[in-house]
Amino acid sequence: MAKDYVHFSVEKADDNVVWVGLDTVGKSVNVLSRDVMDELTSLTTELTTAPPAGLVFFSKKERGFIFGADINEFAQYDTTEALTGHIGQVLASFQRIEDLPCPTVILVDGMCLGGGYELALSFDRIIGVDGSGSQFGLPEVNLGLLPGYGGSARAFDRMGLAGALSMILSGRPMRAPEALAAGAIDHVVATKADLREAAQAVMAGKIDRKPAALCDDPQALIATERAKLAQRSRPENTPAPFAILNHLGSNNANKTSLLKAETNLFCELMFSSASVGLRRVFQLNDLVKKGGRVESNIRHIHVVGAGVMGGDIAAVAAMSGFHVTLQDMNEAAINAAIDRARALYERRLKVADKVDATLARLVADPSGAGLVEADLMIEAVAENLDIKQSVFAAAEKIMKPDAIMATNTSAIPLEDIGDALTSPERLIGMHFFNPVPVLPLVEIVYTAASRPAIVERAMGVAGTLKKLPIRCKSAPGFLVNRALLPYVFEAIDAVIAGENPDMIDQALVRFGMPMGPIELADQVGLDVCHDAGIVLGISDAARSRLQSMIAAGTIGRKSGSGFYSWSDKKADRPRGIYDEDLLDHWAHKLLAPLVKECQDAVAEKVVDNADMADAACIFGVGFPAHTGGPLFWHNNRDDRNGVTAEPQR
Repeated sequence: MAKDYVHFSVEKADDNVVWVGLDTVGKSVNVLSRDVMDELTSLTTELTTAPPAGLVFFSKKERGFIFGADINEFAQYDTTEALTGHIGQVLASFQRIEDLPCPTVILVDGMCLGGGYELALSFDRIIGVDGSGSQFGLPEVNLGLLPGYGGSARAFDRMGLAGALSMILSGRPMRAPEALAAGAIDHVVATKADLREAAQAVMAGKIDRKPAALCDDPQALIATERAKLAQRSRPENTPAPFAILNHLGSNNANKTSLLKAETNLFCELMFSSASVGLRRVFQLNDLVKKGGRVESNIRHIHVVGAGVMGGDIAAVAAMSGFHVTLQDMNEAAINAAIDRARALYERRLKVADKVDATLARLVADPSGAGLVEADLMIEAVAENLDIKQSVFAAAEKIMKPDAIMATNTSAIPLEDIGDALTSPERLIGMHFFNPVPVLPLVEIVYTAASRPAIVERAMGVAGTLKKLPIRCKSAPGFLVNRALLPYVFEAIDAVIAGENPDMIDQALVRFGMPMGPIELADQVGLDVCHDAGIVLGISDAARSRLQSMIAAGTIGRKSGSGFYSWSDKKADRPRGIYDEDLLDHWAHKLLAPLVKECQDAVAEKVVDNADMADAACIFGVGFPAHTGGPLFWHNNRDDRNGVTAEPQR
């Protein structure tokens, strides 16, 4: 071919088949940046001018295939006209590939997501490598979008309505065998080395495409999906999935009509507040993950305390490759923790050999012998200062001088625990959230005495655990509990003043919180809320109410009754229908103290910046992702100068 390319290599074989390899310069993985798309325009134009006998596309990267478009470039398109122009250029390139009068095949040996899979859809045949490395998907809904490079139309054409809906609405990638069964790809090979032979088979017409699955009653399918969606979301909060349903469920939908409608819909969603917020959360996730990408030099973790928190921390650590010793005075507690770990591994790892190998890394250690060789101790005993000080004082005497000592406390000041140590600079906090196998956040807490290198190593441990570590200065409640509990106590005060707890909870669920603050208080335990409130601050009325409920034994879910009655681990909440303005008023009123605590925490340097405060609340509290976080939401609210007056009932 006439032109040299920066990101692409182009070779023409003796049989006039052109082999195109992508290697995005300056990136560890392939992404469809603007520069790459500009070159693709030139390349496909050349191919159209002098069509080859066949086209084979592959990745030259060692890791992954194409991870999609460059999300960070989205902000460059600040007008509909600019965005439409970019999309039009990409669509034209993909269409030129689709229109080539020769066989075309794309060879996938890694993650093929978003724009990467949309590119693949423009080829006659898609070949994938078996194994977890090759995955196919359209995750745009997670950014508040739908596929914008023709993906909705071509997925519909290739897979049929049900398959396209499943892939686009869920945003979930599929491994190669699942993708083959769904019609998302055409052929699977065992190894990367088999791809060339498969490409030659395509050129010889030996690999067919699976016909798109027909849908007997499209409108019934759309109605079913809409009903399921309405149970977990609202179009005002997350418009993308509802828009996707309307788009794919339009009357007489076909490839041509969907291609025509897709660009306008993508632009509309792109400039929605939900997509702005969700794209910010994507960037926050990446930013927090980067904090955990440091070498910790930790191989052996010793956990003291085999209760639910300690046992689960130990289980996750062993599952992440660490050698773990688990200590507790109560051997039955250790055995119960190992049994829970086995159940976790069977769910997650599935293969018996992997389960056994992981269990072998989790060692019962009732006497604490593992402390001598441990690189890191994580303490997870009762929230009692005297007990914690005793544990740390004893451990310090026998642990290696460079070993890290961490506490999982959620409320006790680290400085008080450090008073028992000769070398308090070795002490940090690693505050996990329950349930540990599910919730991603870990607050890495430091004091004025903590060695910065130790804090960095702890961040690296959290990263290896596949957690999201956020650095916090030692202060009451750190960040998450400091922000969360005043919000919960504000709701309790409202109920004491006569407000309907169901209405309060419905207001926050409608806003997008995973559950309302009253139900959350019951879930956590009113005794736990009370004790944390004594440390962090609580009104006299709320303290008195909680004390009377605790005395009566009604402490929430674990007792079967609190503000609500509980059955089968669910609150018997009436879920009434309330005025929407009233619900908005209460959502904003109750979130005000949470926002203020985040603002104060940033001002006091408890967290590094507002991004980290927002990330902690999203990943630790469940603050709605579509808002971009409490501070981002507050700063972009139309009524951010104050809570609106309560409407007349």
